[in-house]
Amino acid sequence: MPMRTCTIAAVAAVALLVAACGDDPDPPRDEPDVRLTLTGPADAAVTRSDTVEIAGNVKPARAAVQVRGEDVAVDGGEFRTEVELEPGANLIDVAASANGRRPDFAALRVVFEERVALPDVVGRDADTAQEELEGLGLEVKAEDAGGFLDPILPGDPKVCEMEPEAGTQVLPGTDVTVRVARDC
Repeated sequence: MPMRTCTIAAVAAVALLVAACGDDPDPPRDEPDVRLTLTGPADAAVTRSDTVEIAGNVKPARAAVQVRGEDVAVDGGEFRTEVELEPGANLIDVAASANGRRPDFAALRVVFEERVALPDVVGRDADTAQEELEGLGLEVKAEDAGGFLDPILPGDPKVCEMEPEAGTQVLPGTDVTVRVARDC
């Protein structure tokens, strides 16, 4: 047999041997799947509450469910649990598993939109008012509200007006304009 024919025959024999032994380290499994369906809240939901209820269904009804790694009670294939949220975007993972079945996983995003009530800083020292507003995560823009003689008047500048008004609910990072002068 010529050398080229021997090489081709050897390669073919090795390929058949590998195929017969099974070269797939993870052969397909015949076990059925667990089915996980989330019914609430919707993905990318926005809430002003610091908690959210995660609810869903699982098949088979005896499957175990974990939300954020914590076991959750399943009753008749339904589950629900309350989850604490951090301000901003939250990623919540849910896993369902049952013996002899492939697990199922889901994840959803929930945004906790924390609002801040603007304090009334009108009449207060401008520097103190700015520190208080910045401490709430707000962006402060100070505008000079004094007249021509204001720089020579005695005393420190104080807040004469603010916008938005005190008591308004705003998101952290909102711009708050304070108009300051020595004599309002």
